[in-house]
Amino acid sequence: MLHDPKKSIAKKVIIVYVLNVLRLTTKARPINQTVICDYLNEIGIPCDRKTVGRNVEYLREMGYPIVKVPNVGMYFDYESFSSDERNFIL
Repeated sequence: MLHDPKKSIAKKVIIVYVLNVLRLTTKARPINQTVICDYLNEIGIPCDRKTVGRNVEYLREMGYPIVKVPNVGMYFDYESFSSDERNFIL
């Protein structure tokens, strides 16, 4: 999932990277916006914490089961999917 820093990235693509990071989370392993932002910057995707937050909200509005836990972070709630849906996603 590493990004080639020699290639520019469209801002609209950041949401896909945010989703991919969130797909690695669980209820037992939530993540916060700062950690996602730091990771994306580390792999060459320039963004800030607010950008990550906006993209998370867009994903939630689109129906992705992202659960926010106050003062902890967020996680992708695979339990909200049927077993067939989980198998398709994973």
